[in-house]
Amino acid sequence: SVDKLQLVSSETVKIRNPNNKNFKTRDILYAKFYDRQSDTLHCFVNHWPSRYAKSPARERAGTLVRMLKDSLMTEMPDSKVLIMGDMNDDPDNKSMKTCLGAVREKEEVKSATDLYNPWWNILRKKGLGTLKYKGKWNLFDQGILSGNLIGNDRSTLKLYKTEIFSRSYMFQQEGRYKGNTKRTHAGGVWLNGYSDHLPVIVYLIKEAK
Repeated sequence: SVDKLQLVSSETVKIRNPNNKNFKTRDILYAKFYDRQSDTLHCFVNHWPSRYAKSPARERAGTLVRMLKDSLMTEMPDSKVLIMGDMNDDPDNKSMKTCLGAVREKEEVKSATDLYNPWWNILRKKGLGTLKYKGKWNLFDQGILSGNLIGNDRSTLKLYKTEIFSRSYMFQQEGRYKGNTKRTHAGGVWLNGYSDHLPVIVYLIKEAK
């Protein structure tokens, strides 16, 4: 049988700009899950400000999520944290690598509170992404993991692998934008596609009891 996560609680957190009271963007969703086998998973679901906004807008989001993670893990050091969503930045942009503080290699993870970004090498080493802009891949859709989700101890939740879900039917097959992700609509025209982004999957596994 497959054990499903049980939602324990959830709440939203606003991203604010102290220099602009009229600043508005999407909230961060925090959700706490229990896996029925003694593990608790804390998720922060994000859709950071678009690329039309300058980098500081996403840097504020990265800094806020890092603070939320730090506060949570200070109060509950055994917390397992997954930070996910459309960040509108690549893994090596400032909001992700500096403000959020997500590292590129597993070897850089030194403690449970460190954050590991498995998508960094997928983009920069493998050249894969989740959306194209002017013929170039970006990887804005990511799942970032706390250090205690990394390792080989399968008695608790651990990262198994990550995947960009990519199938031929999700791409334009002809025309000017052949090879690009197939949008639901563009320029007022219904394309009957799925999204301009590809979905990503983070696999977490543990031994069944």
